[in-house]
Formats: sequence, C-alpha cells, structure tokens
Amino acid sequence: MLHHYNYEMFRRQQEELLRQGEHERLIRAAEREQQRNWRLYRNSANWLGTHMVQLGRKLERFGGLRETRPAPSPSPHH
Repeated sequence: MLHHYNYEMFRRQQEELLRQGEHERLIRAAEREQQRNWRLYRNSANWLGTHMVQLGRKLERFGGLRETRPAPSPSPHH
C-alpha cells in the first residue's frame, strides 16, 4: 500500500508541476504579445507624431507667407 501511495503522490506532484509550467508558459506568451502590441502602438504614434509636426511646419510656412504678402489695395471703382 505504501508504494501505491508514494506513486500516487509522485503522480499528483508531476501533474501540479505540469500545470504550473503551462500556466507560466501562457503568461510569458501573453507578455510577449503585449510587448508586440505595445511596439506597434508606439511605432504608429511616432509615425503619426512626426507627420503631424511636418504638416504643422508646412502650415506655419503657408500662414507666414500669407501674412508677409501686402494686402490687396482697394479698387478705385468701388
């Protein structure tokens, strides 16, 4: 009977270790996926920010051109 008890305890311990290992594997896989998603969001935000700054600079130059042009003189006919 003692041998059967020892075997049963060993089997249960092995099952528990396998469950723990699977749980840890799932956690690592989820963390890797989260890092991959974070990298995608960060790269997208960087790209968007860069293009917004470039567009803002172009708009500033365009606005500066409009301000430096002389205003049209009023027509003497009106």
